[in-house]
Amino acid sequence: MDAANPGPPGPFELSSRRLGGLPLVNHFWHRAGLAGLLVRYLPATDARVRLAPAVAVRLVVTNLLLGRAPLYGLGEWAAPFAPGLLGLAPGEVEVLNDDRVGRAPEQLFDADRASLLTELMLSVITEFGVATAEVHNDSTSISVHGVYRGATGAPRGGKPTPVITFGIPRTTAPTSNSWCGS
Repeated sequence: MDAANPGPPGPFELSSRRLGGLPLVNHFWHRAGLAGLLVRYLPATDARVRLAPAVAVRLVVTNLLLGRAPLYGLGEWAAPFAPGLLGLAPGEVEVLNDDRVGRAPEQLFDADRASLLTELMLSVITEFGVATAEVHNDSTSISVHGVYRGATGAPRGGKPTPVITFGIPRTTAPTSNSWCGS
């Protein structure tokens, strides 16, 4: 046999898939219980949806950690990976597009994000034995980049939305005779 005449096909088919950092990321997702939390807080309520919101949010977060592809390139980014390692069922890689994935953040906004984050942090603290005696979360400075003309603070779904204004973050403000409220 040679390359020009490989002979009859065998009983096996070779399939190559990229693993990258997915086993490591998935190890921590599993220990933190992220998948279960996302399913609880982002249920697939519409049978017509071909990609569950919980799956889409997990995929976007995984992509932020490992790939940094834009939403329109998420399908291309995910294609070489083993779908199961991305939390995808067979055939779901083919339905990834910016429209389907882009609907998940809307459902995340409408979800009880405070409870979701609290449960996730409590799970992480417990699972990994994080000592919280000296933990301080300073979230007073937020930077926004881009044009957000529609960010007027108008409520959406009964919840307030951010108002993007101009100002100087506290961390970069001059220290003498200046004050920025939060």
